[in-house]
Amino acid sequence: MDLDRPALRAALLDAAPWLDATDVGPRAVDAGTCDRCGERPRLLPTCGPGAPEALCRDCAAALGDDAWCDGHRNDGMAARRWADALPDRWEDAVVLWWVATGELRWDARTMAVTEDHPWSDAVRAAIGIGR
Repeated sequence: MDLDRPALRAALLDAAPWLDATDVGPRAVDAGTCDRCGERPRLLPTCGPGAPEALCRDCAAALGDDAWCDGHRNDGMAARRWADALPDRWEDAVVLWWVATGELRWDARTMAVTEDHPWSDAVRAAIGIGR
């Protein structure tokens, strides 16, 4: 499958501008799964004593303020509000972003995010489907 990473990054940013955030989101953490549940993509960096390094939206909500140190509680609240506003299929966009940046390989596991997802024509073209 042809993968045009620069076109994919541009198409993803057009379809999901929230991917461009640098304090939260996939650009703020290393690619991988949540350090707490190990299931969903990492999304929010944390700093609480004994807290995991980065959490998915659901785990950040479950841990609440405990995932951030006292000095960053307001940042944690803002991060959780930001994550709460994400679309339902945020996980797919995060994984595809990491593919677009080269942090994840384009393989059968990452290709699964293209199945049954209403990606824009530009995203579909950049990953070589729907041409």
